[in-house]
Amino acid sequence: MPKILNQNLNWDSFDLEVKQAFRKGAATKILISSNTMLCRFITAESKKKNIRGNAIFFSPWWTDWNPTFHMLAHWKGAGATTQGILRAKLGVTEEFSQELDCLVQIVLTKPVYAWEGIASHQDDKLRGITYIGGAAQFYLPNLAVDSQGLSSSVAFLQCFTSVDSLT
Repeated sequence: MPKILNQNLNWDSFDLEVKQAFRKGAATKILISSNTMLCRFITAESKKKNIRGNAIFFSPWWTDWNPTFHMLAHWKGAGATTQGILRAKLGVTEEFSQELDCLVQIVLTKPVYAWEGIASHQDDKLRGITYIGGAAQFYLPNLAVDSQGLSSSVAFLQCFTSVDSLT
């Protein structure tokens, strides 16, 4: 039987920063099946604005596309912006993603182990506010197989688009 990504990792091997990203400092190890679509929201690199972007596969922070889409639709119906919803519910600080202007969707080609839990609150020191968290998130390390974080052996890039396309 082939080895499944992250099967030999356990919760105790992660540092405190990872654990604090989840409410109550806990997440459950789960097996995510192949053909599952995951997403994350990132900042695209902009030399004009002097913004360093977020690498696609280096980050271990992902969400399941379907619940995320429904969360966005619900709160957008109440007049919230996409960036506002993501920052609030996933605790995405400006330090982590300055513009939060792009959606990345990947599809898993093989099953992987990840840790699932509820996003904890996060203090955004640059903006002087605290985001409440509360949305489901995955911690899925070791996706990248190249030095730029642009490819993976267990997933392919399904979509890369502006968050404005979600309106």
